[in-house]
Amino acid sequence: MLENIYGGYEQHHHKIRHHKKREHIFFTKTPIRGLLHILILKILKESQIHGGEIYRQLKDKYDVDAPKPIIYGVLRRMEKLGFLTSKWDIEEGGPAKRIYLITEEGLDYLEWAIENLKKIKEIIDKLIK
Repeated sequence: MLENIYGGYEQHHHKIRHHKKREHIFFTKTPIRGLLHILILKILKESQIHGGEIYRQLKDKYDVDAPKPIIYGVLRRMEKLGFLTSKWDIEEGGPAKRIYLITEEGLDYLEWAIENLKKIKEIIDKLIK
């Protein structure tokens, strides 16, 4: 189920492959496939925020410059899976923004995913020694 969280990633990859300048930026700043949703859940565990702020925190905290359409696609898929919910914020003034909140199911999944990443890290540490 989560293997396909990126959805149209392959199509996006194919389109940018022909743009040499963008290809380097895309691949040096995008996480290994399958980690973006974990990073987003980790960010949402800390606070309820909108997509633009998620994008900014991915860049600032993790040096991940994922394209915004991919981030929003992942957010929509995780909402369908029940890992997060969203609500409209119209109080800040200016345009309404969709605020994302992690659910209990999302917290459980995040905990499980981090434990699995720790196991993978142990294997990688042994591999690169």
